[in-house]
Amino acid sequence: MKKDKSHKKSYPYIFVHGMLGFGDGEKVNDYMPYWGFTSGSLIKMLRKQGYVAYGPSISSLGSAWDRACELYAQLVGGTVDYGKVHSAKYGHERYGRTYDKALLPDWGKLDEQGRLNKIHILGHSFGGATVRMFSQLMAHGAQEEIDGTDPDDLSPLFAGGKGDWLQSVTTIAGPHNGTTVITAIGILLPILKVITYFGFAGFMGNTVANQYYDMSLDHWGVTSDPRGKPEFKKFFRFGKILKVMNTKDNLYYDLSLAGARDLNKFFEINEDAYNFSISTSNSIETRNGNHRMKNWTTFPPFIMTGNMVGVHRYDKSVQEELGDEWLESDGCSNTVSALHPDDEPFMSFYDADGKYQRGIWTVMPVYQGDHLDVVGFSTSNLLAPYKFRNYWKKYFQLLDDLD
Repeated sequence: MKKDKSHKKSYPYIFVHGMLGFGDGEKVNDYMPYWGFTSGSLIKMLRKQGYVAYGPSISSLGSAWDRACELYAQLVGGTVDYGKVHSAKYGHERYGRTYDKALLPDWGKLDEQGRLNKIHILGHSFGGATVRMFSQLMAHGAQEEIDGTDPDDLSPLFAGGKGDWLQSVTTIAGPHNGTTVITAIGILLPILKVITYFGFAGFMGNTVANQYYDMSLDHWGVTSDPRGKPEFKKFFRFGKILKVMNTKDNLYYDLSLAGARDLNKFFEINEDAYNFSISTSNSIETRNGNHRMKNWTTFPPFIMTGNMVGVHRYDKSVQEELGDEWLESDGCSNTVSALHPDDEPFMSFYDADGKYQRGIWTVMPVYQGDHLDVVGFSTSNLLAPYKFRNYWKKYFQLLDDLD
């Protein structure tokens, strides 16, 4: 895909990473690009072809709401505003980091031909929930924030009315309706929380390591800003770490089936944008009706988690029996959950027949691969990166051709 200057207007691409991910501003991305991994950076590929593309760094453990607020501040410039009402409700600071330079200073403005400057936004894994939250706030705002904040003090993000600033929204292996891996892994979940919040955020987030890999939980008083000096004393704020770890304002709750239902009650589809979802699968059905991962193509940790999901028929977060369709997964996301939100309109890619519509989810063909394979991290992609890159070239061309 090469940018044609005579072609109709092209828009910047914004890539939103998932849980424990990282943006293109973090040093770890220089050696292992999140968007491309062993297959080469998709962001650099787009830039070489003349497109504007960014992968902002947002909290790797934050809630969909908090991450959307961080994303907005980086795109338009200024200080992150998590909302007066939201911040008071969950007990963290209202304001976060300040970004003096906007990534997209002309976003939402008219160009010389009177055309609105829009963006394509794509989110992988929990980045899918993040871009849905972002689209929700841009289009519909947040009534609680509007009601509880002085108009002169309200962030433009919460005012809504900007749904048309988004040309397209894409979720990739995004758990629209939650993922059962949160309850399927059982006792491993609290262990994972301790490792990520105390180890990655509390310890690494307050040493020079955060200049390479940034957890960005400053507003909880847990991590240091990598642009300044590390404050190791924050590691000993165990009460604050436990607070964010156990709140509903974090990634782990939003990923659960219960948390996803809460999000879906808040979300309305953005009728001004094209909405696409790419689901993923790397499991096969066994004779007894369960699912197991395709071991030889799967990232090793996902063999364990995927096999647990493949037998998980009761979810504690909602206290419900689950149908067999919830057993298929990519090791982290349930295939059925990543297809589309249960309560929003959708249509198959094949039924669309190239005539895509705004305000409805277009469900793309299921991508065959595990949770990281779809963003380039796998042995097969290392051996044959052209297959992965060609897939995304075709998809970017689809987005670029939208009216």
